[in-house]
This record gives sequence, C-alpha cells and structure tokens, in this order.
Amino acid sequence: MQLFSTGPPWWKSMRYRIVLMGFFGMTNIFIQRSNLSMAIVCMVNHTAVDLTAHQQQSSLEKVSKNHTKMISYEAHRYANLSAESLNETSVLESDDVNAPYSTSSCNSPIQANDLNREDGEYNWSKDMQGLLLGALYWGYVPLQILGGYLMTRFGIRRTVGPCMFAMSILTLLTHAAALISPWALFVLRILLGTTNAMGMPGMFFILTTWGPSEEKGRLLSIIFCGNFVSNVLIFPIAGLLCSYGFAGGWPSIFYVSGIANLIWCVFWYFIVYDSPLTHPHIHPKEKEYIVASLKLTSKSSTERKSRKGAPWRHIFTSLPVISVICAQFSMNWGMYLILSSLPLYMREILKFDVKSNGLFTMLPFISMWFVLSLSGMASDWTSRRFGLAVARKSATIVGQVIPAILYIIVSYLDCESIPLVMALLCISIGLMATNFVGPIVNFFDIAGEHVGQVMTLSNTISNIPGILTPYIVAEFTKDNTREQWQHVFFLTAGLMCFCSLMFVVFSKYSTQHWAVEITVEPEENEKLNEL
Repeated sequence: MQLFSTGPPWWKSMRYRIVLMGFFGMTNIFIQRSNLSMAIVCMVNHTAVDLTAHQQQSSLEKVSKNHTKMISYEAHRYANLSAESLNETSVLESDDVNAPYSTSSCNSPIQANDLNREDGEYNWSKDMQGLLLGALYWGYVPLQILGGYLMTRFGIRRTVGPCMFAMSILTLLTHAAALISPWALFVLRILLGTTNAMGMPGMFFILTTWGPSEEKGRLLSIIFCGNFVSNVLIFPIAGLLCSYGFAGGWPSIFYVSGIANLIWCVFWYFIVYDSPLTHPHIHPKEKEYIVASLKLTSKSSTERKSRKGAPWRHIFTSLPVISVICAQFSMNWGMYLILSSLPLYMREILKFDVKSNGLFTMLPFISMWFVLSLSGMASDWTSRRFGLAVARKSATIVGQVIPAILYIIVSYLDCESIPLVMALLCISIGLMATNFVGPIVNFFDIAGEHVGQVMTLSNTISNIPGILTPYIVAEFTKDNTREQWQHVFFLTAGLMCFCSLMFVVFSKYSTQHWAVEITVEPEENEKLNEL
C-alpha cells in the first residue's frame, strides 16, 4: 500500500484517535481494578487487625501452655520435685509465650507506631481483605464470553459506552458501600467486575474494524500500554490522596477515578463509531484505506452471523491451545499477585509508609512498560533470525522462568535490603512483559479465524488468579511475617516454571488443522452435493 493512500498523517487520523480512546479505556479499566488494592492500605486499621489476630493466637498458646503446665505439675509432684524447681520452670515457660514476637524491627509482626503509619477506620480481618480484593474477578471471569458476544451482536459503540458509564457510577458509590458494610462493598466489587467483563473485550474489538492489517501490531501495543500506564498512575496518586485527599483521604481515590472514567465516556460517544463505514467525520482516503485493508462491507455483520461456529471439541483437546492457556494463567498469577498484594507486601515486610508505598509501587510497572516497548522489536528480530519457535519460546522463558527465580530471591529479603528488593521486583515484573510477544501472540499463530473465541476462552480461565491470589495471600500471611510471604512467592515461582515448561514443550507456531477454513467453490459444492 502506498503511503499517500493511508489517509491523513497519524496525528490527524481517525483510527489513531479511536485507538487512543482504547488506550485510555484500558487505562480506566485497570485503574478501577487496582484502586482498592492501594486504598485498602489506608482503609483498614492494621494495628487493630494485627493485635486481634495475635491476641487470639496468644490465647490459644496460653491455653496450650497451661494445659502443659498442669500435666508437668502432676508429673513433678509424683516425682517429689521441689516447688522451687516447678516455679522456675513456670517462669521460663511464661517468658517463652512472648518470645516469638520479640524479633527484630524488620520481622516484627506488630509495629503500630513505627514509620508514622496511618491506620484507617475498618477492622477487617486478613480473610475479609482477601475476599474484597478478589471480589471484582467473581464478576469479571464468568462474563467475558458474554461480553464478546455482545460486541459482535450490538457493536462496540452501543456496548462499551453503557458498561463504562456503569463502571463509573459503581466506583463513585464505593465510599457509600464501605460505610454500610464490607459485604456491601463485596457485592459492589462483583458488579464492577461485570462491567469490566463487558468493557474489556471492546478495547480489542476496536481493531477488528479499525486496525488495518499492516498496522495491527503497532495499534495493539498502544492499547496494551494502557494496562501498565494505569498502574504507573494509580499507585502514586492513590498514595497522595490517602494522605492529602478530600472526603477523609481514601474515599477521594474512588471519586477521582470514577469522575475520570465519566469524562472518558463523554469522549467515547463523540469519537468512536463501530466502523469507518458509519463514521461521519473520517477522511475519505483513510476510509478507503481501512475498508480495502480489512475488506469491510455493509453486510459484514450478517456474514459473521452465518459463519460456522468454532470447533470447540478440537480447541479443548488441542495441546498447543492448552499450553498457551497454561502460560497465560501463570503469567496472570504472577502479575495479579503484584497488582493486588504489592502494597500490602511493602507495608508488612518492607515497612513503607503510605506515601512511599504509592511511589515505589509504581516502579515495577514503569519497568514493564519500558520492556514492552522494546520486546516487540526484539521479537521481530529473533523471528527473522532464528524463526518463530525460538522467538516465542525464548520470550516465555525470559518472561516467566527468570522472574520466578527472582521471586524466590526476593522472598529471602526484608526491609534491611529495600534497594535490592525493589531492583529485583522491577526486573522481574519488567521481564514479564515479554509474555505479550510469547504466549499471547501465539494465539494468532495457531487459531486462525477462531482467534477471538480462543482468546476469550483463555482470558476466562487465565483470570481466575485474580480471584485466587488475594485469598492465597490472606491465608498464607496471617502473621505478616517474611517466612509466610515466602510460601506465596515459592508457590508462584513453581507455577510459573511448570506452565512455561508446558508451553515450551507443547506449543506450535502454525495454524492448526481445525482453524483452517476450507473454501469450496460453488461448482465444486454442486458436485459434492451430487455424490
């Protein structure tokens, strides 16, 4: 295609404006996902939660000690031991009750007054915090397939706009829900997840009618960057709002993010239309270029409805599909662990205050954004030089095995090694961006015209870690110790290594037989019918 036939320059191009709306839409969606993980650090009275947990644990230990002392007393009495010896033993045992908590400043589970920590008003247990952090994915995971169906049925303009508007309203109601009860907030987060499930596919469906074949990779990377920019923005801004925001601090996080999304909705209806064929303000040359590249017609929606459905039996039994779903599952596990629990980890183990927490939490995502910008070029060079197999497998190893090793190293460090911990986290999260040019791109290698259905299936399964990781953290880190967080990092590292090995062994790099559309000419079709 000649350069002049692509229409006006990119800064005047309608397709780039619409892709930019997809970028900001992705940014807003992930801000709504992440805002609670930062705000909950300010909402919860962590001192009260820690004290309650350890009082319960101490009570159990005291009961156990008293029972032991009674048995010991009877044994000593029958052995005619002196009362003085028994008293000394009791004193030693009484001292031992508090021994586990007289640890160093970095490992102490209760430090109510250090580093100017600011506790919130809610005494929510670790289990409740995990439930709230994972609630959004209860609504998000099962409804993605429905979201994809609605896009094809009603178009992106009429589906994404209302869903994102509803997302804004729910975010603005978060403060009120938290005031009612944690269960009201839980239900609200589930509803927020349903709007995520409807809006998220729309950011990628934009490319089906607005992304020329020659530019799909470039436009897709622009939309994907919204994921990382959201984390770069929300963590430091939320940290500042926690301390200096209106309405009591943490509520302003949800008011600001909700209002920002409402503004996006207004621009969405002014700028975005379902295709170049229906857009009233697109340049004629750009319209001609996109229509020719994608072979769009006014009957395209009818043609899509008449196509044969996806071969689900072959998809579910395909080892290449299973391997790529497995790789995406472990990638999301590692990412969601950091996305939902990094602020808590930095508070409990690295002993950061709220403002420092927000600033330092964004650093790994800046690293990820930087690596993603370079990984596309690196993957293209590797593909040309060594082939697709090497490019996809090496990207997966770099994006999962190396971060898994770094997670294990991080698990042995604490607040005495903060610079090293932050450096390792930045490297590990940054390298995980290479998965987008490894297993994620592999969908397009193997699935042919069914790539949309396969990606929707994979996204449904691979987002289950969004539900599981907050619960795993809550269950494993009852006492907020480094040793307990080690279990979380070791589990994550093992899962990432296993799934990346699955991908390296079983992945393929050409269109599978079940994804090849066999076209039959009318004359041949008549002959087949006569047989």
